[in-house]
Amino acid sequence: MPADVVTLVEVLGLPEIGRSTEGRPIRATVFGPTTAPSRLVVGGMHGNEPSSVEAAVELCTYLRDNPPTGCVWVLPALNPDGLAAGIKNSARDVDLNRNFPAANFTTTHNAGYFPGPSPLSEPETHVLAALVERLGCEGVVAVHAPFACVNYDGPAERWARAVAAACGWPAQADIGYPTPGSFGSWLGHDRGLPVLTLELPPGPYSTFAAQARAALQTAIQVERIR
Repeated sequence: MPADVVTLVEVLGLPEIGRSTEGRPIRATVFGPTTAPSRLVVGGMHGNEPSSVEAAVELCTYLRDNPPTGCVWVLPALNPDGLAAGIKNSARDVDLNRNFPAANFTTTHNAGYFPGPSPLSEPETHVLAALVERLGCEGVVAVHAPFACVNYDGPAERWARAVAAACGWPAQADIGYPTPGSFGSWLGHDRGLPVLTLELPPGPYSTFAAQARAALQTAIQVERIR
């Protein structure tokens, strides 16, 4: 892992909006006019994907220097416990991207994908779901790794293709395997919200930072996302 990504987030000094299972702060902040429709960028849902946090932290720095005309929320590290330990799941060994209240939620799972006992049973997903409900987002970007693509759920194909054109990674509606209880299933399929899952490539963030930067800056700036 590169520099401690949990520390990278703490250095930003963002407001705390909740706590993880082990009591670490979960932080998020807003850039631009809060009267405009909100877009939300989330990193660090899986603790073994530190590049997603680095991309979100870099986006925060960019937005501080280049205030957007729209409203952009950034939550850089949803799973600080997993990030601190260098493991995919939460401190309770829950895959947070299987713990959302999607219609396809199921407790049947493969090894490593424990969805928790019930939807939003985990403090981390509860915090994120509450933020989504409060904001009334017009679109959401979840940053993951390592498939190097722009996956989309809901009415987001136009948005995904604009982002894909900017970064060079393909836009695709299917990630290649079922994702019951996922963030995209809940918001995209069930609620009809445009959702992008920006999958960064494998490896150190520095090797694809320019592409990630182009992808996220396009995602927050493109006007028509549906």
